[in-house]
Amino acid sequence: MWAASICEIIPTFLMAKKKKKKNSGPKNQHFVPRCYLSEFTDPNTPAGQEPYVWVFDKDGKNPRKKAPKNIFTETHLYTFEFNGEKDFTIEKSLSAIESKYAYIFRSKIKEKKPLSESEHAYLCAFVAAQLQRTLRFKQNQENFIQQLIDHGTQMAMAHGVTDSPQVRAWQEYKKDIHKLQLVDGIPFLANILMQMSLAFLCSKNPNKNWFITSDDPCVLFNPDLQWQKFYGPGFGQQNVQLTLALSPEIIVMFTWANFHGYSYVDGGNVDNMLNRMTRAHADKEFISPYPKKKWIWFSRVPLDPFFLLKVVKNETKVFLHRVRNNWQYRKIYARRRK
Repeated sequence: MWAASICEIIPTFLMAKKKKKKNSGPKNQHFVPRCYLSEFTDPNTPAGQEPYVWVFDKDGKNPRKKAPKNIFTETHLYTFEFNGEKDFTIEKSLSAIESKYAYIFRSKIKEKKPLSESEHAYLCAFVAAQLQRTLRFKQNQENFIQQLIDHGTQMAMAHGVTDSPQVRAWQEYKKDIHKLQLVDGIPFLANILMQMSLAFLCSKNPNKNWFITSDDPCVLFNPDLQWQKFYGPGFGQQNVQLTLALSPEIIVMFTWANFHGYSYVDGGNVDNMLNRMTRAHADKEFISPYPKKKWIWFSRVPLDPFFLLKVVKNETKVFLHRVRNNWQYRKIYARRRK
């Protein structure tokens, strides 16, 4: 079963804790894998020079050439420490997933061939890991725990307690929250992704309309929620979609719709829709295989006449609703003054 294959390459935190063996591993650990970034290297890299990608600030400024091994790394991002000894179990597990994904991409996805059930499972595990391993996700997890620490500290001080065991426990938990979330979350999210429809969108002309990626490359989007700011997208929503650019030519999409296999998309959809969302979802930087950028990537709305009509219609409804409410409030206020 695919679930068993995923579990085999994701050792649990408790297993690592029981062993307490000193392992060797890399100090600098990628939060966006090197094998993934290597697909976005500049095809015009001079002979004899190490392949590089083009890194842009999120606003499109400060373009620079960087080798994939030198970007999107953090010191001991996934390393546990027990009694002064470092454990690299998570890093090694992620490396195993990455190696399997790299082989599947080169042998199947790049050749536009169907995936076996096992290959499908490994792809889902790779995407599930990428959803959670970024610095933005780590910061969100730590901010949530910090809020618990702050509230606990305030409650303890209100009761005259200066050293709360519960607060100290939360402080210790905060140090490893990101790592623990990876251990628990990858199998859980991979299981959800396995149940969704899997499709690959291919650019008709990747030399002219190529896909870009970023330091937070998985984009979760629900078109039903774009008119409000209260709810965020989630896997339980019927029309939610997850996209991840796999190369300048191919982007993978998970949906609950009946949408499978390989399909071609024109340049308008590549830049006006998919790249625009990828760039907007970036945390601090985005990646392109070419030094040039396109202004459409920075547009707040897609340049689609039907969508723009919807924007006008929605803004008109909001404006009329505000006018109606203000008029009612004035009537009520005038009555009270009488």
